[in-house]
Amino acid sequence: MTETRIATVEIPFEALAKELGTKRAIQFISEIRRKYGDSVVELRKATEKLTIEQIEKEIRQLRKEGKI
Repeated sequence: MTETRIATVEIPFEALAKELGTKRAIQFISEIRRKYGDSVVELRKATEKLTIEQIEKEIRQLRKEGKI
């Protein structure tokens, strides 16, 4: 049985930069702020149900589309 891990906003910026590249990581943070506001509480609420698997799937799709 596979354990489902819940993503949190505590992932350091360095991890985002390593995965997405610095430019895309900054764009990602900007997009999140525009969409969800600058509040950590709001961001946690908006992302509390996301799993690592869902995030990975979205990253793969964006790469496939050439967006990252």
